[in-house]
Amino acid sequence: MKRKPDLPTDLDSLLDDLCREWGFCNRLTAADLLVEGAPLGAGEFARAVLQAEGMNSEYETSWMRRIEARFIARYGEFVSPESYAQTISETY
Repeated sequence: MKRKPDLPTDLDSLLDDLCREWGFCNRLTAADLLVEGAPLGAGEFARAVLQAEGMNSEYETSWMRRIEARFIARYGEFVSPESYAQTISETY
């Protein structure tokens, strides 16, 4: 998978993928998810996506697992702008 140059752009790309592939088309953006300096976790990401869709993550365990798995496949358990930048620089 082709990575974007920075984490916010790449997260927005992942959100676009979730919209296109699974119909999770909401107003959630990377800016909503990234708190300055704090890493973003797979579970936190999945909960935010489901919440933006008006779904309860406690009841939507199948979707939680699927969204978490997509996040982990792309970033690992956690990602921050710094760790993403390091991954990108090692790739090129």
